Amino acid sequence: MSSLKRKINHRETYIPPYKRRETRDLSTNRDSGKDNNGAQFQVHPRNKYDHDAPLFRRPMFVGDFSLDGKRRFYHDKRNLHYISMDWQTSKKVDYDLNVAMDKMIRKNFEETKTEKLDRLLEWILQNLYKFQTKDSSDKPLKCLSTDFVCFRGLLTELLCTPYESKEGWIICATKFRDTIYLCAYETPEKQSQRENATELQKTMSAWGYKFEQYMTDGSDPTKGVNENEEYCCVIRSRLESHSLVYGAEVDGADPSTYKTPHSDLKSFVELKTGKEPVQDRDYRALCRFKLMKWWSQSYLVGIPRVVCGFRNTDGKVHTLKTYDVEEMSSIAQDHWKPEIMLNFLNKFLEFVKTCVQVDDPEAVYKFQRECNGGDISCTYLGHDPQWAFMPKWYYEKAFSA
Repeated sequence: MSSLKRKINHRETYIPPYKRRETRDLSTNRDSGKDNNGAQFQVHPRNKYDHDAPLFRRPMFVGDFSLDGKRRFYHDKRNLHYISMDWQTSKKVDYDLNVAMDKMIRKNFEETKTEKLDRLLEWILQNLYKFQTKDSSDKPLKCLSTDFVCFRGLLTELLCTPYESKEGWIICATKFRDTIYLCAYETPEKQSQRENATELQKTMSAWGYKFEQYMTDGSDPTKGVNENEEYCCVIRSRLESHSLVYGAEVDGADPSTYKTPHSDLKSFVELKTGKEPVQDRDYRALCRFKLMKWWSQSYLVGIPRVVCGFRNTDGKVHTLKTYDVEEMSSIAQDHWKPEIMLNFLNKFLEFVKTCVQVDDPEAVYKFQRECNGGDISCTYLGHDPQWAFMPKWYYEKAFSA
């Protein structure tokens, strides 16, 4: 872990993309992207990524927004929750996650998956001034001076890829004004799993939302939860040479330390539920899979702690345990290594930059990893409406001034 704690040089010189190379004319040959058809990126052997971690700049909070019960966008903190916390390592509780289950408003995934990057792009449109640089502060904005825009969930999945042997994924990329926008798509396998989920699986998914309600100050667990409501933060960071802006839904903040304005998410808390480890194999699964995912999600946004409500098979939480994010990899005992995960992500982003050459908001590249492991392939799709995700209202307005 020592390589993860290297000092970060916050004064490093940053040359924005539009200074590094001239923005391409959108009228140029849009078929040139076909040169990268079939390009492959090797995931394994993962030990080739086992060296000092690349520099990851401290994640900085740059804004936030809320989604209401009908998934409507609000440029405010209305859904920011304050989390009831007890900083003991372990605490006994009695939470029944089945309370008011019949009153819960479930998230419609068929609708939410059509949102793609829309909510994050809405925030960008309302905050273009935050992308001004010293050189562009008195001029019309030409670009975001950012290499990648996406959601945290996509980056989390990429970080875990070296250790995920079964899960496949699809990521589409579009380049616009020198920024590459990344959007995750559901694979046929994941869609089938979701559509054929049992009632028990759906209930277990809902337990996570109910646990958050128990942990939120002023909430009433006898009332139903609306799964559509969200509070999202927008984060700016950098992995080695890749500048990143990404949105992340967060669970809430500790009211004893939260103050606004704030530049990071040190006061925030991630809430998780998990099966109470009873046998050795349960504990190994917790270390190998759960902690890896929790570390990835929290590290990317700079949240320092995760509180897990350990439940039994009936949905009763009897134990709360607080995990320090910095200590998770030590607890995991080499089931996974942050260095490997970060180096993999760094190299994959380099691969994406190499492949995605056509600067056109309607052109799409598809990066895909098949289930059951294997390499990652890149396919240039051109103007394919099935995979296009950049809304016209965004790319026509973003730099119209």
